[in-house]
Amino acid sequence: MPPRSSRSELLIFAAWLCSATVAAEEPPPLVFIQQGKLPIIISAPHGGTLPIPNTDVRERGDRPTGGAGFVVARDSNTQELAQHLVAAIEKHFGQPPFAVIARSHRKYLDPNRPAELAYDDPDAKPVYDSYHGALTEACRTVQKEHRRGLLLDIHGQGSSAEHVFRGTQNGKTVKLLAERYGDEAIHGPSSLFGRLQSRGWKVHPDPLTGKEQAGYNGGYIVQTYGSHQAIGVDAVQLEFGAAYRTRDKLAKTAETLTLAIADYAEDHLGLALPAKQEADESSAPATVK
Repeated sequence: MPPRSSRSELLIFAAWLCSATVAAEEPPPLVFIQQGKLPIIISAPHGGTLPIPNTDVRERGDRPTGGAGFVVARDSNTQELAQHLVAAIEKHFGQPPFAVIARSHRKYLDPNRPAELAYDDPDAKPVYDSYHGALTEACRTVQKEHRRGLLLDIHGQGSSAEHVFRGTQNGKTVKLLAERYGDEAIHGPSSLFGRLQSRGWKVHPDPLTGKEQAGYNGGYIVQTYGSHQAIGVDAVQLEFGAAYRTRDKLAKTAETLTLAIADYAEDHLGLALPAKQEADESSAPATVK
């Protein structure tokens, strides 16, 4: 056994090594970015909780609030809902979607606004650029590899706990969807919100052909990356009431939304689930050689 002084020195060295290792660990990224294989992109800009280092909290000043204005409140549990959704989609389809999820708090940065309204402190700019750079790259990749896609922008709203609001700028951000499949693909039974309604969700507008609710009808992200833009894909903002995003409901909400996405994807994205594709192939007549 080493002498007592040697043991003490070893213990001190081990403690220093442990603390040095912890100190050397990278801080968590302020934007979660996942490269996908599916023509599906998940965005969630308002659910983060982390501070941006060396960045001051945004001040309202004389800027208007609400809608497209100045807001610092986070959309509770939307980061977690987006993470559940990404995992559920990958499990269901056997491949991952693209994902861009903010981890920084909205009081430092709002990715769902143009740059001049999104942040006040220049130290927040790299985080903003990272978020939108990832969305731009995801849209370009989906366009190149699939020629069509679906971007879902996840939000929370406090107007009605039992409802999920649709935001497409009343069809503008899903322009290509309507051109390819008609208006029924936006507000008919086979539309994404039609699929959700058939699964018991309370959705707005109701009827689906109605006007979208002002303030929830599609913000900067879907307006920038929707299919009315050269860079974009069909983009839909989903505003979830509290009943869909309590902690105990997140997994169920993600599962139900994934099932609706799967039906939508088969109808409008040309995707077949692996299990269904295998079943179709096994039932096909054998080729005679």
